[in-house]
Amino acid sequence: MLKINEGDYSYASGLIRAKEPKLFTSSQYARMLDAATAEEAYKVLTDSGYGLSGNTPGVFAFEQLLADEMKKCFMLLAEITPEAEVIKVFQRRYDYFNIKVLLKAELSGQQIPPILIGTGTIDSDSLTRMIRERDYSELTDLMAEAVERVYDVFARMQDPQAVDLILDIASYRQFAADIRNIESPFLWDLADYIIDITNIRMFIRARSLDKTWDFIGKMLLDGGMIAREVYQQNSDKPTDSFVEDIRKSRYGDSVRKGLEMVEMGRNSSGLEKALDDLLMSYIRSARLVTIGVEPLIAWLFAKETEIRNVRMIMTGKINNLPMDMIRERLRETYV
Repeated sequence: MLKINEGDYSYASGLIRAKEPKLFTSSQYARMLDAATAEEAYKVLTDSGYGLSGNTPGVFAFEQLLADEMKKCFMLLAEITPEAEVIKVFQRRYDYFNIKVLLKAELSGQQIPPILIGTGTIDSDSLTRMIRERDYSELTDLMAEAVERVYDVFARMQDPQAVDLILDIASYRQFAADIRNIESPFLWDLADYIIDITNIRMFIRARSLDKTWDFIGKMLLDGGMIAREVYQQNSDKPTDSFVEDIRKSRYGDSVRKGLEMVEMGRNSSGLEKALDDLLMSYIRSARLVTIGVEPLIAWLFAKETEIRNVRMIMTGKINNLPMDMIRERLRETYV
């Protein structure tokens, strides 16, 4: 197990604290939302330092700008973090995304789309070769098992959605397993939050599709604060029963409010937003820590949330969506 020595993080913590004021503020989001055109909203990004040096693609290629910003984020963290494995835990999520893209292209007989992300632990060219040659020696055991399962299930079901489900579940299991190998109460609690939030989302989605416990039980992640029995006991009951059973948990209010937003037609992704905002409220607790791994991981999550919000705004502007519709979907931020 990797033991975190807080004293080793004094320089990294100080550097990240100095960068926190540069995170997007509500006024910057407001400027993007109030912009008359997508081009004007895009200019807010470039003026804020988004993108790698000298790389500012046009407004309709804004995804490249966001990818470059995420790459900058991980490059900095890799440079200043004493233990590289701490950051790799979070980078592997992007490896799973790339694997998903590569497998979908292969299984459908199509060209690989230009959406591979360069922020994982394995560069996209190497990963492309591994999938093409079925050489999984550099993948983690969980990655290799997931890839093999995709081939097996797809051969029998021919269902592209199975690729998403298998790799998404494997990605979360990888994250939880990696976190448990690092001695950090903050990261362990973060893992519990992510496991519970993931299970709640998957359970409610599965119930809305009338899935049975046989399906749901195989999908749920191990761990978290909500016992597996709670899901099983509610697997053949209305969603309200589950919401009542977790009412006193730290997720109760967020789940209730999120589902109310969906039922009232205010926001079809209200549950996801409410749970994302709850997670960010936990991430903000890192502000109380002066030196340690907490400021680094909090800043990483803050940047990911910022980029997610920017993506929603830019997509909305390009597609001429109402400003209020975009605003109500934005996630709470760190600052």
